[in-house]
Amino acid sequence: MRKKGLLTKAALFTVLLFSMVFIITGCKKDDKKGERNDIEFTVCSRDMLPEELYAIIEEKKENVSKFTYANGSYMYIVVCYGEKERENLNVVVNDLFMTSNAIYIDTTLKTDKTSATDAVGVGELSMYPYIVLKCDKYDLPVVFEID
Repeated sequence: MRKKGLLTKAALFTVLLFSMVFIITGCKKDDKKGERNDIEFTVCSRDMLPEELYAIIEEKKENVSKFTYANGSYMYIVVCYGEKERENLNVVVNDLFMTSNAIYIDTTLKTDKTSATDAVGVGELSMYPYIVLKCDKYDLPVVFEID
């Protein structure tokens, strides 16, 4: 009889343990869930940038950085790839969209000259590839995916 009671307790413990694991993993949050909405944006050249934003970029461009800047009704999404030895690099926007939880941006650093219209680069002897996207201002966090 005693063995039967131990087996029942062990079986009950196992069922409870698996139930807790199932409940905990079932509650995992997926930020990309929800309706996906593409965001209209403009790739900004140097002369389209507010002076304050350009000054921030000049400070940060030597290192990899990503940030947003807002003024008025616009938001600027900035991705800097840091100092590079090559001068033929540009940044390509693979995707920019929002869900109810966040704005998602995916960019890649490329050497393909055909995508140069999607990029802004600065530098003479070395290259500081970066891109600035101007879009409507949203009250959502920005999630950066950079390659």
